[in-house]
Amino acid sequence: AAIEEGKGIFYNIRNFVRFQLSTSIAALALIALATLMDIANPLNAMQILWINIIMDGPPAQSLGVEPVDHDVLKQKPRNVKQPMITKSVIVNVLLSASIIVLGTLWVFQREMADGTLGKTKRDTTMTFTCFVFFDMFNALSCRSQTKSVFTIGLTTNRMFLLAVAFSIIGQMLVIYFPPLQMVFQTEPLDAYDIVFLVTLTSSVLIVSEIKKWFERSLERKMYSTRSELDFV
Repeated sequence: AAIEEGKGIFYNIRNFVRFQLSTSIAALALIALATLMDIANPLNAMQILWINIIMDGPPAQSLGVEPVDHDVLKQKPRNVKQPMITKSVIVNVLLSASIIVLGTLWVFQREMADGTLGKTKRDTTMTFTCFVFFDMFNALSCRSQTKSVFTIGLTTNRMFLLAVAFSIIGQMLVIYFPPLQMVFQTEPLDAYDIVFLVTLTSSVLIVSEIKKWFERSLERKMYSTRSELDFV
């Protein structure tokens, strides 16, 4: 039991680090690319602060209390010299960050091309909400490095569900509650906008699920090949 708990803590920390790095890199890259492309800043200071609160807040913390995957005992002992941030983690971080940055920039450019002069509250509200929704789906994909979220169960980590729910409620208040609209410089979005953003931002989870499925299939194929060679 102690070994199982120890391995579980290690993998939870790795998932937490993956989420933190991918979100941080995405936020920095978004601002840097906007500057290099000589376009208006997609987010204002208060919106960036809100993203940082979400990044370091409940959704991130809840990844640290993910229930122990009982399959960890089947894995061979980890080399103590192996770093926590492996090549696989780096690939996942960069892949998620790239999808978030490209998707958010595309939404911002799409909104800026609507014919209005300069950056409007709608432009930043769409971009801001897009980034936050990307964060939520990214956190969901970070619950496991190898298993599908549908395999480990959407409801197995209740703290995570509560954290995401409160974050989404907070985001809705930011864009629909007048006093917060003044603070964050946002305006209400209609149902079509929300559906559009949810559909787009789910791509970070979908790509992650496809990558995990491919890696699991490749691993099973390699294991089957080794078994056949051992039998021969």
